[in-house]
Amino acid sequence: MRNIFSELGKSDSEIKHKLDTAFQSLFYGNTSTQKIYFETSNDLAYIVDIGHNDIRSEGMSYGMFVTALLDKQDEFEKLWNFSKLYMQHASGEAKSYFSWQVSTADFSMMDPGAAPDGEEYIAAALLIAARRFNRKDYQDEAISLINAMAHKEASSEIEPMIDRKHGIVRFSPVTGNDFTDPSYHTLAFYQWFAEATDRSFWESVLNKSRLYLKSAQNSISGLYPDYSEFDGTPKKTAWHPVSHCFSGDAWRVIMNIAIDYALNKHDPSQQESILKTLSFFEERRPYLADYSIDGGLFPTPPREATVGLISMNAAATIALPPHHPYISRFATDLWNTAPPTGTWRYYDGLLYMIGLLACSGKIEY
Repeated sequence: MRNIFSELGKSDSEIKHKLDTAFQSLFYGNTSTQKIYFETSNDLAYIVDIGHNDIRSEGMSYGMFVTALLDKQDEFEKLWNFSKLYMQHASGEAKSYFSWQVSTADFSMMDPGAAPDGEEYIAAALLIAARRFNRKDYQDEAISLINAMAHKEASSEIEPMIDRKHGIVRFSPVTGNDFTDPSYHTLAFYQWFAEATDRSFWESVLNKSRLYLKSAQNSISGLYPDYSEFDGTPKKTAWHPVSHCFSGDAWRVIMNIAIDYALNKHDPSQQESILKTLSFFEERRPYLADYSIDGGLFPTPPREATVGLISMNAAATIALPPHHPYISRFATDLWNTAPPTGTWRYYDGLLYMIGLLACSGKIEY
């Protein structure tokens, strides 16, 4: 993958220092203001959503992904051991899936339901780690999880994570959650899953997801909703009343599209989709973090651009044509941004790390 920071004239030593500083802050920085990674014993560690004081499959999976790509074998193994011990269902209808939310007090499952982006990132991280660390057991665990995501036998309570009717990822495998989340369509991972397991199945998911994301992008603004129906129509839910708008989940969509394009060069229209989204933000500097799906005012007071959104917009530049002016604009925004601190450093911090890895050319299988 191309190294955007290198294209901006940054040296290898400068890029390494940038990555090392971010990792040190989020994993080993000040307990009260910086770190999100905590060890419990010699072989267990977890990542905390500081603002909500819980442990999420999202954060654990992102942590595994980051540590695998940075060749941090010790931290990776501790995060995986914790995930397997406390978050993965060992039996029952949800066997192989992970609880999306675990207590920091006693590591019990606060909600046993699964959020598929967690499983997707865990599986991808295991595949990467299997190669980086020469661990066949990680490969076996990844294949088992990927097969469960695709082919789990449906019951009265649990579905496969890939919807049986529409052939794309569900918002949740729990029966009744019959819609999707655009940011859960981790396109490049599906190519990796295809290479590791059922090629025809996952290539079908990949192609359908690529088409779905075209339908989910708003034609006026270029933005995506947090949640949508399977046809791309924005979806409002009772527990997330702004889920039909562009907000925290949706920040990640153009990164997923960009990684797919950068690795596979499948469809030039993916570049066009990314440029449409970035143009929206470029025309509104200093832009906000939350908008209505058509680019209008958010239903509640919006946030200023967050570290997470800045990071995802920068990551998207890996798909742009060489020397496009948006590369310098958005990637420089990220380069000039410090690791986040304070109450909301968890989500922003993990997206910051992934954005740095993308712009450093380090996201590869």
